[in-house]
Amino acid sequence: MSIKKINDQVNKQHQSSLGFTLLEIVIALAIVAISVLAIAGAMNKHTEIASGLEQRILASWVASNTIAELRHNAKINRVRVGNSSDTIKMGGHRWRARTVIERTDVERVYKVTVTVKDDAQRDEAAFSELVTAISDDL
Repeated sequence: MSIKKINDQVNKQHQSSLGFTLLEIVIALAIVAISVLAIAGAMNKHTEIASGLEQRILASWVASNTIAELRHNAKINRVRVGNSSDTIKMGGHRWRARTVIERTDVERVYKVTVTVKDDAQRDEAAFSELVTAISDDL
């Protein structure tokens, strides 16, 4: 075999291996696209979880504040058994706080249940529910 033939054969092999084929590029792009979609889906799920956590925290603050107000009022006035519902604005949301005050077996000690829901979604489950006891014993 002559040197020129070997040289031509080497040059031919070298030229064919210089770039990527169209199939290799399409496969690489498909892998990148699938990866980007998976990352976007994970980020979306993370955002939903963070938003739900924020709402539960705000709702628990509304319930805690409602109980604090009841305890303060119990020092001034007698506790009244019954139900009440208030709309409270906190954290850019309107909340519906439903308070139920019930008698207990202990005189002048009352069971208080505060349930907090998003005011716009009244049929949804409660974001927070706190149960405590208060007394109006002065």
